Formats: sequence, structure tokens, C-alpha cells
Amino acid sequence: MYIMNAVCFIVVMVISCYGNKTNTQKGFYTLKLENANYEELRSMFMKIKGTGQGMREHQDTFSAFAASLTDPKTLGVGQIIKFNKVWTNINKDYHASTGVYTAPIAGVYQFSCSVMTPYSKTLRVFLWKNDTKTVAIYPGNTGHNMGTLNMVLELRKGDKVYIKQGGGEKDIHSNSNSNFSMFSGYLIR
Repeated sequence: MYIMNAVCFIVVMVISCYGNKTNTQKGFYTLKLENANYEELRSMFMKIKGTGQGMREHQDTFSAFAASLTDPKTLGVGQIIKFNKVWTNINKDYHASTGVYTAPIAGVYQFSCSVMTPYSKTLRVFLWKNDTKTVAIYPGNTGHNMGTLNMVLELRKGDKVYIKQGGGEKDIHSNSNSNFSMFSGYLIR
């Protein structure tokens, strides 16, 4: 509310400054604040705010997380990867104990994942939405290899998103000093 009032005040000041000449012969402008203009602009901002289309659209519910894996692992078939080092967890919607992110509200979300393979090993993982496999990462098998995915998903409240091993390739590399493998996501709108 205070921010909206401050914005209205500044807008009215600018309008008043450039729209109201004084009665002096030189035509200078004043910083005269007109209550009618201020109240009209304040009312307009309040209407915008009430529609959910205004400046504070996501201030009440926002969600973002970033987590990495601290140790190399040989994953079981169909195992969900538990990215255990949590860097950011706004709204606490990512659960390191399960590796699952739960959407707090319906909206459009961005997810990213980067994984590294141990030397001369392979890995295949998928981004899952509830029980639906979406996109995959399949780094090669010579040396250490990286793979990355980025995906925008439309989610309903309560939808689950996670990274899960797929196929016969199951070796993932990371360490606590470099955090090579990570998973992150956030609410766009």
C-alpha cells in the first residue's frame, strides 16, 4: 500500500509539475499537488491491484528453488534423484528428502537440470511431471560429460516435478566442492 501511494504521489507530482503553469509572466512550473489527480490515480492503481494484474501480482505466493547433488551415485532403476544441498527454497516447495518439487499454486513454471557423468560412464535422466515423463538428458560416455535440460511447464496446484533415472544408464557424478549436478525451478506467473 505504501509503495502504491508513493508511486501515485510521484506520478501526480510529475503531472502537476508539467501540467500546471503558475501565474508568473515567465511561465515557470510549480510542484502543486492536486488532490483530485492523486485520488483518481490512487483509485486506478487499487482497481488494477484488485484484478491480480497489477504490480504486486506474485508478492504473496512466489516459489523458487535450487539444489545440487553433493556425491556421485549409481542410481537404481527408476530412482528419483534427491538433490540434497539446497541453495534456495523460497516457499519451501522443494523437498530434499524426496527430490520432489510440489507446485504451491496453478501457473507457469521454469525448470532446469544439469548432470555430469563419471569418467567413461553413462546416464539417462528424465524430467517428470506427476506420472508423465517429459524431456531427457543423455550425456555421452567418453570422459566426464555434461547434459542440461530446460523446460517450461504449466502446473496445477499440487502437481509434482522431479528428475528420475531412466533406461540402463545410471551413473551420476558430483561432489560437495563443485556441485556439478543440479536441479532448479521457479514460478514464472
